[in-house]
Amino acid sequence: MGRKVAGASVAVLAIVLTVVLVGGQVGGGGFLWWGNHEPIYIYGNGGFTVANGVFSGSGVADDPYIIEGWRIDQPQADYGIYVDHTTAYFVIRDCVIEGARQAGIYFNTVQNGRVEDTQIALSDAAVYLLDSFDNTFERNVIAESLYGVVTAANSRDNVFTGNSFLDNGLNGHDPHRWNQWSLEGVGNYWSNYVGFDADEDGIGDIPYYPLNDKHPLMSPPVEWTRVAPAGLAYAGYQVSPDGSLVVSSETPITLSAMDPGSGVSEIQYSIDGGAWTVYTGAIYLVGEDGPQKLTYYGIDYLGNAEQKQTISFMLDNHPPMTEIEIGEPRHDDARGIWITSQSRISLNLVQSSTYGMTRTFYRIDGRGWRLYSAAFTITGADGPHQISYYSQNASGVTEEIQSIIIIKDDAPPSTRGAQAPSSGSGIAVQVGPATPVVQTPPVAEQPAVEGPAVGEDPAPIVIEESAPVVEETPVEPAPEVPVQTESDTT
Repeated sequence: MGRKVAGASVAVLAIVLTVVLVGGQVGGGGFLWWGNHEPIYIYGNGGFTVANGVFSGSGVADDPYIIEGWRIDQPQADYGIYVDHTTAYFVIRDCVIEGARQAGIYFNTVQNGRVEDTQIALSDAAVYLLDSFDNTFERNVIAESLYGVVTAANSRDNVFTGNSFLDNGLNGHDPHRWNQWSLEGVGNYWSNYVGFDADEDGIGDIPYYPLNDKHPLMSPPVEWTRVAPAGLAYAGYQVSPDGSLVVSSETPITLSAMDPGSGVSEIQYSIDGGAWTVYTGAIYLVGEDGPQKLTYYGIDYLGNAEQKQTISFMLDNHPPMTEIEIGEPRHDDARGIWITSQSRISLNLVQSSTYGMTRTFYRIDGRGWRLYSAAFTITGADGPHQISYYSQNASGVTEEIQSIIIIKDDAPPSTRGAQAPSSGSGIAVQVGPATPVVQTPPVAEQPAVEGPAVGEDPAPIVIEESAPVVEETPVEPAPEVPVQTESDTT
């Protein structure tokens, strides 16, 4: 009887574990493992989010949004990465985008984008630009597509340099010659270039006329790695960036096999090259966080053994937990937490995986995500500000986004003085919006003043800030004194 093939599955979700671990080296020179991602659609500057594959950045020239390390390979999808109506600065790098029906990368009314060290292939159009300008494509592989690059509508001033165009039906379409196909003496490699390099400087001596590349390269600056998928997108399970299945020590791993002939005698398994064990029930991985490999095979009753199969897992028993710490000056009341632009805000990891590096990200008022490295402060206008933050283990396990509202107040209190409304010398002091408190020195007891007669309205009291007016008491004229004359004395 011939050798029988046994199948292994996780019983919890009946998922067949046929993970193929792959890696590849892209133009950046580093060895990169890819994690799978659904096709990405970004509309407007607000679309640069973690859910859309953004790792960091705030969207400005010196801190662009970063989308990196993803493999997008879904033949039924119309596009791989679609960016729509944006002006923010962003970078797509170290990605593998293949098999899209319409375009691997599609820019519609986009500026300030950059695509580098990315492999884009096996699509109708590898890159499609519609009414987009001031974007740069550098050190990419653009391969085996019906069209390499299409610049449509009003697309202009886009730069292509150091790319490898390999075996496309039409490498590019730029009818108006509004785009730039070389930069600082470095053009692109075109697999159908028929020029020559007499001085052997690596640059063709005649332009690549179809796209007016004046400095075509004689050899591809970036090789097409032709990587296979990093693994299946398992429903209900997290896949780490290296394609491993993320589990905890509480995740049961079950193996089952079937044999249509004599039947399955037993299943043997080994963890990380350890002793072979007969499978009798669910397997639980233990030990330190990090990668572990499970190797297994089935044996039928005639001794026919299945070819050994290995599954890679990433054990992570410590999901990340982050706490925010708000430094002085700080004031808490019923309205919230008050700070100034001098108050330092820290994000502290309370728990993280013992494997690899856990990274923390934050953003202020809904702007771009930033990689947290040190305490920061809040600048800008006084008033409420929202801080959102989360952490992510190297395994890919990500904390839920947390948010807090704080109120910035850099304005000093406003103090106003006024003369007290009495004959004394008291001063009225008002601080901020509070009701003024009037303090006056003790005043000697005054005789009672008779009030208005019954039925009369009291006279209004008028308080002025000028010196009090003192009423003069009317003085009666002195009685006349008769003047004596000389005749009166005789």
